[in-house]
Amino acid sequence: MKILNLLLIILPLISGLCLSNVFAQANPVLGLPPGAMNRIGKGRMDGIKYFPDGTKLAVVSTIGIWIYDVETGKPLDLLIGHTGPVNSIAFSPDGETFATGSDDNTAWLWDTHTREHKISFVGHRDDVNAVAFSPDGEILATGSDDNTVGLWNPRTGEQITRLEGHTEHVYSVAFSPDGAVLVSSAAWGDVGIRFWNPRTAKPLDISIEDTDWVEHIVYAPDGSMLVSGDTDNTIRFWDLGTGELLRAIDSGVDVSAVVFAPDGKTIAGASGDDYVSFWDVATGKPLKTLEHDASVISVAYSPDGETVASASEDGKIQFWDVASSERLKTVTGHGFHVFSLAYSPDGNALVSGSISKIDFWNLETGEHVRAIKVQPEHFKSENVLSVASSPDGSIIASGGDSSKVRLWDVETGRFLGTFSGHKEVVSSVAFSPDGRTLASGSHDNTVRLWEIRTGELYLIGDLLQILAGHTEDVASVAFSPDGDTLASGSHDGTIRLWDVQTGDLLETLVGHTGNVYAVAYSPDGSTIASGSWDGTVCLWDSQTGELLQTLKGHTRNIASVAFSPDGDTLACGNDDAIHLWDTRTGELLNTLRGHTDLVDSLMFSPDGSTIASGCRDGTILLWDLTELVADQ
Repeated sequence: MKILNLLLIILPLISGLCLSNVFAQANPVLGLPPGAMNRIGKGRMDGIKYFPDGTKLAVVSTIGIWIYDVETGKPLDLLIGHTGPVNSIAFSPDGETFATGSDDNTAWLWDTHTREHKISFVGHRDDVNAVAFSPDGEILATGSDDNTVGLWNPRTGEQITRLEGHTEHVYSVAFSPDGAVLVSSAAWGDVGIRFWNPRTAKPLDISIEDTDWVEHIVYAPDGSMLVSGDTDNTIRFWDLGTGELLRAIDSGVDVSAVVFAPDGKTIAGASGDDYVSFWDVATGKPLKTLEHDASVISVAYSPDGETVASASEDGKIQFWDVASSERLKTVTGHGFHVFSLAYSPDGNALVSGSISKIDFWNLETGEHVRAIKVQPEHFKSENVLSVASSPDGSIIASGGDSSKVRLWDVETGRFLGTFSGHKEVVSSVAFSPDGRTLASGSHDNTVRLWEIRTGELYLIGDLLQILAGHTEDVASVAFSPDGDTLASGSHDGTIRLWDVQTGDLLETLVGHTGNVYAVAYSPDGSTIASGSWDGTVCLWDSQTGELLQTLKGHTRNIASVAFSPDGDTLACGNDDAIHLWDTRTGELLNTLRGHTDLVDSLMFSPDGSTIASGCRDGTILLWDLTELVADQ
């Protein structure tokens, strides 16, 4: 508990600033999947939309649809059911229902008042990126990665027709205010914008050829104008009577969302330069900007036009007064990718690595304790791909995009120094059992062993060994329990075993047919587990290199493996589920479903009662293994 108490003290950092915002963890148990006892984080956001009455805000995310009270900023509900990230939302004209589109290849219809699922629209063969209602509410349009636009009956869920002609993924759909025209836009390489008669399902003889990937299209409220936001950093205004380009605004960065004010006089654009910008529709002149701390994902006007809400990549939802540009309130807690996890030795704290920061969590309370900002020179952000806790819990090591390995003091968050030498991304770091050596695996195809000078003020020591031999990226490294051997897994499909003292290659384990992303030693050191993109987990005899058994049952893409403290259970994570295996019999014990993206990291608590899973859906789930084992 000493470490946890000290973690609560916020001290200045020599390098790496402490973030002051505390994640809002209100109602973390909303929508928890079966078997999970807590959730950290609310998932990655993809879009926001006000409810028609203006009292609530809907947030589509990787784990579902969050509903917030606009007045208080508190979450009211989390709507789950989609099995993939949710990408888009649209309310029906009467406000009684809303539709959502998801990476699970479906769109769903929900009751606005009860928030119950009503209908599923099934038929697309790939992600559904966009949804839109016709003005009379009789048609729902969907745009998909299968290069088609679907037209559906919202009352029955039946598909009316499929509009084919796009040659790339369809990212946006919109009806004209009179309902006579449907427009759709697709990824780069396709005709920029296509026009359709939604009643006849025929293309219209209207030609607007945009210059780049059109991410968003939106009609002016009076139907006279169409605005497109593109990846060539341009917002274009089109006259729908003539098809003429009225004006083009160079925003300087990718415009991720464009929305008209309710009165049609102003547009707001969300952009990657950390701003929401406003322009006058009549003249195209810039009016003002609202500055954020990270790239803005989505922006929405309140129905009365007096307020805008913005969602940004740092997980914040901010509400602004349009007239004064004053920030009214901020909601936090929506994360981005969770790439890596590490338990404290006492099991009471958890450390996670994500984009540009390392987070510390108190598992007794579920509260966020602190975040260390990792923003190296010349990099806007760095993915913290791996974190590791030293055996005594006093140091955290991190590796990421910048090719550097960094050490941090757990008690103070103080930056302790950098190991430099890798030429590419550092994907994995691991401490030796005695804490005197740190291993780092890199996309430069090497493993490096670094000296940790324990008991000294300056902990950064010498480069001890460069382990070369892999022919592709090294994705994972793990020390044997006695510290004498290091295992490394690589995209070349092999696991290599190295003598830590001499750097000699002891053994090359061959058996996977895909990239090896994860390796782990059993607690007694007798077995090595390896997880591969080929969808299998192999168990190897660590002394002889013999393949003991192959665990099959995952669909694909094993990104993480972890042994329980007693060695009897192996957890494996991919982009489908977490599987728990009996290591003695090879029997599948349980399958944990609830994440919607790649599970990059798995960690058993020191007592083996809990497993933490870190996922690219922006959440960490804590699973109660005592209940899960009892169910078998």
